[in-house]
Amino acid sequence: MRYLVAALLTVLSLCSTASDAQPRDEYKIGVLVPLTGPLAFEGKRHLEGFEIVRDLINERGGVMGKKLVFAVGDAPDPTAAASEANRLVAREGVRILTGTYSSTLCGAASEAAARQHVIYWETSCVDPRFTRRNLPTVFRTEIDGTGFGWYMVEFAAKHLAPRFHLKPSELRVVFLSEDSSYGQGVTESARLRAKQEFGMQELAAEYYAFASTNDFTPVILKLKALDPDIVFHIARGNDAVLFWRQAREQDFLFKALVHAGATGYGSPDFGKALGADGNGPFALLEPGPGFRLDALRPAGQALERDFREAVRRKTGSYPLGGHQLPGAGLWVLKLVLDRAKTDELEAFRAAVLSLDLPVGSLINGWGVKFAANGQNANERVQHYMLQWQNGELVTVWPEDFTINRAKWIPLGPWDQRK
Repeated sequence: MRYLVAALLTVLSLCSTASDAQPRDEYKIGVLVPLTGPLAFEGKRHLEGFEIVRDLINERGGVMGKKLVFAVGDAPDPTAAASEANRLVAREGVRILTGTYSSTLCGAASEAAARQHVIYWETSCVDPRFTRRNLPTVFRTEIDGTGFGWYMVEFAAKHLAPRFHLKPSELRVVFLSEDSSYGQGVTESARLRAKQEFGMQELAAEYYAFASTNDFTPVILKLKALDPDIVFHIARGNDAVLFWRQAREQDFLFKALVHAGATGYGSPDFGKALGADGNGPFALLEPGPGFRLDALRPAGQALERDFREAVRRKTGSYPLGGHQLPGAGLWVLKLVLDRAKTDELEAFRAAVLSLDLPVGSLINGWGVKFAANGQNANERVQHYMLQWQNGELVTVWPEDFTINRAKWIPLGPWDQRK
């Protein structure tokens, strides 16, 4: 009887771990993105970006000599992000999780991964708090919100102010933002730099709940009375379209609107909703049309060219921000795994921290240099200012990286932006 019980336990054990078994020639990672709910439109693009670069990686021999495969989890909210992270580890046997796109999701997903002692590799969320927790299993390839805020103010001070014939300290600015950790992180870092480094004149800072706001009229009337030069607006989705339409209805005139991130004004949905009526806003993003490949290093040129062609074949379009962030991040993960030759944490961390690639080396023209807290250096994660011009986001800054130039500076009357 004792031997029968032992045999039965062995069989049950084998059954329970069968889903964890991976073919010897495959390496599986977990991918967490919102595929349902209010963030699904961008989450699906991120998954598409992951898949495109996964295929590029496999065409080049995979990772650690194995074919890269995915186990995908739907993370529409923080609770689901944590539970799906746990499922992918326990049921799929993954040792690395990546995702999640959103700053509202990455904290919960990464904490769940850390509790399971598996690696969490974030490619998109910009919440500044993400790497301040100093979790040894957590890494981020994307810039953080502090970097987004830094770039926004840099653009305003170095590019917009001279075109307005003003000194940076003469700029009158307002901040408007959705109130998640993403919006707050970007906006607060921008406010700090604008005041401390350039002495910009902050007239107002307003926050709102993007999911429930359906009328910006009171805010617009308040900001209109302040007569700002620049509106720094961190938006999520429909709120960008709504603000822009109602600003036009109220004839709210300002010299420029500046945003950061692949949502809100950085999403293709803004252009689909407004077409040429959306001309003018700036969005800090990954490179768009007009980006000069020859501004990159030779290896970066070749990789960017192959990536663009792969996106074109699959989608018929130029790579969107939702493709580029996960794509670039996944490629960096490949470099780390190939260097470490293992997902064992100590060797993996050593490989991460030893990477040192200058700007222009990778997809998007990125470079790599991680800090001990797992954050890729903001100055290596080169970002670009794009502008909506006739229904398309095109690269306009830094000017050394693009053949295009910014238009409507200052914006001028609403009916004169064609």
